[in-house]
Amino acid sequence: MAVLATTRAPLTSSASAATTTSLEPAKMRLPACLIADQPTRYGQVRQWKRTLLDTNLKLRRSYQPDDLVSVSRAGIAGSGLVRKIMIADLRALAAAARQAGKPLAVRSAHRSYDYQKALFASYVRSQGYTTAVKFSARAGHSEHQLGTTLDFTTAPSVPLRTTFGESPSGKWLARNGWKYGFIMSYPEGKRSVSCYGYEPWHWRYFGRELAAKIQASGQVPRRYLYENFEAAP
Repeated sequence: MAVLATTRAPLTSSASAATTTSLEPAKMRLPACLIADQPTRYGQVRQWKRTLLDTNLKLRRSYQPDDLVSVSRAGIAGSGLVRKIMIADLRALAAAARQAGKPLAVRSAHRSYDYQKALFASYVRSQGYTTAVKFSARAGHSEHQLGTTLDFTTAPSVPLRTTFGESPSGKWLARNGWKYGFIMSYPEGKRSVSCYGYEPWHWRYFGRELAAKIQASGQVPRRYLYENFEAAP
């Protein structure tokens, strides 16, 4: 008995495109960088890995880690306090950088709400509010308040400049920081996503597991945190 062959008309390019589009998940819209004061969703000290801070989302004034210790415990040059939970990875990062001949130093570490308030006020006095808000976080909005964020330089006395990103140490850190749990918060050319200009010195500690996921995603930390935590069900 002969079997009748059946044929199916191929999808037109427009139909194919419509089908493809319908199968793709809708991309989550990242909020604009508004200058506002909305409490961040994960605002408890124990939730430090998930906490998203930007020009809108903020921490409460009383947010203060109770395990702050000197960065000197990690055997790295510079000064300041960081959370004890990151000392082991900071020590490993500093040692690896030295071994590679690309030394790192800490220029700035934890900052309290009140410290950040005074710092921002000083920038307003010297440069005006409109300019200051473009490069400095208002009190409650700074990742430094988490106690897990560092500003790196090549030596303690070296000021923070974008040229750090082109230095041997800066390039090494950009390639290897995530391996030790650190991610650059404000990469070059991403102001509309990160809310701040390029800061190759500003690195936030997420722990090795989460840092690896952020690195693999290719996303700016703000977008990753928003999509996976802040706006997640």
